[in-house]
Amino acid sequence: MGQAYAVTAEFYDLLQATEHLAVTGRLLDRWLGRPEVGVLDVGAGTGLATNLLARRCAVTVHAVEPAASMRAVLLSRLAGQTEVLPRVRVYARTIQDLGLVGVADFGWCLNTMAGLDLSDRAAALRALAAALVPGGRLVVQRPPSRAVAQRRDLPSWRLGGDLYSGEVTTTPVGADRVRWRFDYRVSRDGALVRAETEVFDGHLATESGFDAELASAGFTVIGADVPDIVVASR
Repeated sequence: MGQAYAVTAEFYDLLQATEHLAVTGRLLDRWLGRPEVGVLDVGAGTGLATNLLARRCAVTVHAVEPAASMRAVLLSRLAGQTEVLPRVRVYARTIQDLGLVGVADFGWCLNTMAGLDLSDRAAALRALAAALVPGGRLVVQRPPSRAVAQRRDLPSWRLGGDLYSGEVTTTPVGADRVRWRFDYRVSRDGALVRAETEVFDGHLATESGFDAELASAGFTVIGADVPDIVVASR
């Protein structure tokens, strides 16, 4: 949260939406239930989960996305969807800056906590607890517990004959931080047309440590899932 995503916003949906939607659909099938108050989507990104949540729920979806580049894609995704627009409210600030109180009984927060240090995570979790009604459920992805140097190819897709591809390189930074470098490429007839790079710094947290952070914010852990998903009750 708060990082620019100025490069990634262009490539995210094309290269990563298929995998993201598969994970999101599976988790929502298991954990969403039937929200009756509202839904929080914290770190909404390009709105992939926001759109699914709005289509599955009859309540307001509060989509929190501070990065303007990602928010622009989110708004474009919702544009023209008259059955969804009345139920989505978009916020351009971080959850800890909004002061939301009791607006939802389901919270969704993936790919976000790793971008926050311990102090900011504590503030975000407190804000999430305040925004959820008692008994509300939070599905949150914990930060990684360790960083291993590795390189992973992103899925590649052809668009108008051009090949869009990329890779993510993970690098440990000291004892408690990690750096992700995303390299994106556009090739035509085997020749490189364009290459872009964006780097994100993240923070590590042990499983027990993050559970303790949740407890300190007022949550009780009630379940777990993959990838690194914690389910907690307010």
